[in-house]
Amino acid sequence: MEKYKKIISKINFGAFLMLLASLPYPLPFIQFCWYVWIVTWLLEFRYIGRTPLKRHSGMVYLSVGILLWMIWNILSLFWASHTQIALNTIVRYASMLTIPFICLFGCNEYYDWRKCIKVLLISGLISIGVYMFTHYWVINFHYALNKHATDKIVHIDWLNMNDLLLNIKHRMHFTNLLCMLIPCLVILHSKIGKLRTIVAAAILLCAIYMTGSRMAMVNVVVVATVTCCWFILRKQKAWVKYTGIGLAIVVILLGSVGGMLLHPRNAGHSVSELISVNEERIEKPAFEPRFAIWQTALEQRDDYILYGLGAGNATKYLVKCYQENDWKQYASRQFSPHCQYLGVCMDLGIVAAILFIIFWIGIPFFFTGTQRYWVLCATGISMCSMMTDMLLGGLEGIVFVAIMAVLGYLLPSNAPISDSVQHVE
Repeated sequence: MEKYKKIISKINFGAFLMLLASLPYPLPFIQFCWYVWIVTWLLEFRYIGRTPLKRHSGMVYLSVGILLWMIWNILSLFWASHTQIALNTIVRYASMLTIPFICLFGCNEYYDWRKCIKVLLISGLISIGVYMFTHYWVINFHYALNKHATDKIVHIDWLNMNDLLLNIKHRMHFTNLLCMLIPCLVILHSKIGKLRTIVAAAILLCAIYMTGSRMAMVNVVVVATVTCCWFILRKQKAWVKYTGIGLAIVVILLGSVGGMLLHPRNAGHSVSELISVNEERIEKPAFEPRFAIWQTALEQRDDYILYGLGAGNATKYLVKCYQENDWKQYASRQFSPHCQYLGVCMDLGIVAAILFIIFWIGIPFFFTGTQRYWVLCATGISMCSMMTDMLLGGLEGIVFVAIMAVLGYLLPSNAPISDSVQHVE
């Protein structure tokens, strides 16, 4: 029996490492590793007779919060305008319960937090090359070739790059991961070395900038601010702390403003470029399509403000609005609310949306030391991303949030970063 459990434990840890390595890449492989990891954890029976649980306060908070969130979504089935959509959404959200409970009931002895973070860091850096190759070199070369070719049959899809371009990680999820590699470098900097850390950080910043994600620039500012404050607050003298934090905030804000002004997408996209605008309703094209989506949702807020439309029904509701206004591209592409907070409000009502925000704000207070630094970065990135996108709208975002939680759990709470490798008991 013990030999069997050891084999399953190794498979479980291997599946987790593969899940970390696959985070920057297409979804199907992530799903496979996700299922293998969960099934092998169940086969270990580590949830039976686990005495060294220690009731980690952060994971208890996450488990209770997500459980209440699930119950609220389940109750929305009674008033959902489309119950099948609501049921599909609830099934997807249910996977969020997996990792807090796994952390609560124990990870096996193979879980070395340094190794896990190294795998995440290395796979993320390697994925930058794949992302740049598929999104810039191939696209530009392909377009240039077709533009000047006389034969319409000419193409360069001999590597099946078109399929890869369709399946590569969405920009939001990819940049969120790249931003989380910054705390990886901070935590491992003493082992990596100054030169390697600087080179890796420069590669990360260039890659984040070149992806064209404006919210990624905001996430970089959030992570940089948390990192600077985390180092400065460890100083003994009070005036050094306050002065350092003030200077860090000023420098970071100036750098972020400069980066946004020089950003390749700072001009945004006007609504008139994407949809057939109803001129009576929108006299001038909006600066950003999301503004039109938010305006459309808020104009009919009485339809959902009290108790919502039901889990996952916000997008279906908006599609009807697009069709009424003859916004064909928005309707055909079924644009979501593009704001997680607005989406929660539309699905479950204003009370649920407020509690949802409070829940996310409260997460870092239940962690300490290095764990709090990691969770602050992960929570900051997630909350900023949820301002302009539905982070939890697909499995990619749910897995990202869950994996960041388990890595935060594995990190030592108060031990210095330079300490020797510790294992979870």
